[in-house]
Amino acid sequence: MTTPTERTRALLWAGSLLVHLSEDETLPLPLRRRAVTIARHFPTLEDVSWITESLRESVFSIQMASPEQVLAEDSDLDLASLRHSTRLRWPDE
Repeated sequence: MTTPTERTRALLWAGSLLVHLSEDETLPLPLRRRAVTIARHFPTLEDVSWITESLRESVFSIQMASPEQVLAEDSDLDLASLRHSTRLRWPDE
């Protein structure tokens, strides 16, 4: 069973992974471009915060922990969080 903290952490980790994939020049160009394309439509840290607040008052059964709580627990991780302000460069050859 997935806990609210695990659910939030998975979204934050996936966004961070997209940032790292897009910037890793050792990876094939099509993969880096795909990462940038997906990141444009993936929930940012701010989106996850908004979703968390919205679901708190919702009748839906999905629960999430606040990103601030999750990031505080994982402070030792190198997370390049995907944010509204993140500007990923389109990978060129």
